[in-house]
Amino acid sequence: MLEWLAIPAVVVGAAFVPKKKLTVEGKIQRIFENTNAGIKQGDSMNYPRLLNKEDKVSHVTYSYSLPLGMPADDAIKLLPAIRDGLNKEIEIEFTGVLLIRVFNKKLPVSWKYKDDLLQKGTWEVPVGRNHSGILYHDFDKYPHMLVGGVTRFGKTVFIKEAFYSLLMNQIENVDFYILDLKGGMEFGEYIGIPQVKAVASDIYESTELLSDVMEQLKAKQREMRAKRYKNIVDTPINQRTFIIVDEGAELSPQIINGKEAKKYAAFCQAVLSEIARIGGALGYRLIFCTQYPTREAVPMQIKANIVARLSFIAAEQVGSRVILDDVGAEDLPSIPGRAIYKIEKNRTVQVPYIDDKYMFNKMEERADAINHDENRKPANDNRHPWSSQDKTPAANPRP
Repeated sequence: MLEWLAIPAVVVGAAFVPKKKLTVEGKIQRIFENTNAGIKQGDSMNYPRLLNKEDKVSHVTYSYSLPLGMPADDAIKLLPAIRDGLNKEIEIEFTGVLLIRVFNKKLPVSWKYKDDLLQKGTWEVPVGRNHSGILYHDFDKYPHMLVGGVTRFGKTVFIKEAFYSLLMNQIENVDFYILDLKGGMEFGEYIGIPQVKAVASDIYESTELLSDVMEQLKAKQREMRAKRYKNIVDTPINQRTFIIVDEGAELSPQIINGKEAKKYAAFCQAVLSEIARIGGALGYRLIFCTQYPTREAVPMQIKANIVARLSFIAAEQVGSRVILDDVGAEDLPSIPGRAIYKIEKNRTVQVPYIDDKYMFNKMEERADAINHDENRKPANDNRHPWSSQDKTPAANPRP
């Protein structure tokens, strides 16, 4: 009888022995198994195999070999499952082996733009902060950028901080043409800043604005050809012209209605495609943004000539693929300012937040300093704080 009672006693005792806590690699392995992330061979499954792990101050990198026949894309799609399973921020990359970087700290949920982010005398714009530090985009190295993502998650804020950074870094050398296709609601008040040459608020004003830009582009092409210049970055020319499009879907003939509007939209897309194709070497930079990242909204000629991409959270996978040529943006957390910046690879960043009050206060301070240095009188109250007395405010392309 005692012998019979001893058996359940052992079992009951074992139930109170605490289970061994799974290591990070153990959890990753369990995720592979639970999601069937492997290749079936006979009656068994071959899963990614851990090769090594490398500890660094900010993160640990786990390297895995994939079983023959398993596409790298299938492994990369596991990012949200691994992130949620570990409750940590991770990055996944395939470089012949699968690299899973598990970070010790999370990115900030938000951070405010400050002027110490400026890189005076350069064409560099702070894209965001990641686990390695602050990432900058150099518009002289990669002249154009495609930006996408759902509304209210950071596209327009990024445009504004890019505008402000470029203006403050290169006050004497930069011009802007802005297509604010939200009816001019965001950038209409920028009219009067001398560097802002025009702001268009609809398809018709955009057509007029881009007609002017196209004439300038052709003139610059003739000028550089006469001087045998190949690329503006290799010349003494310091001037750069930025064309910013906020809501490029409004220029799509497939999306907008009306025969005349469709004709104008086709013209606008053709000009923007030409800027993307040849403008970089001539000193023209395109920032093309849309909250509707579809094939219709982002013409192939524009996309094919833009290396740099920035995607905020996408509503669905197709949106991520249109902007990044990759999945992932649809799995970003719902945090305003959280985005994926891509040139040679995807990097998750938190974009700095800037508001109009900060920008205009700083621009006014800078204008006052310039006016003081040049012994100019302060601007009248009815003038834009950035406009100096001897400069004519920019105007819309249509009266």
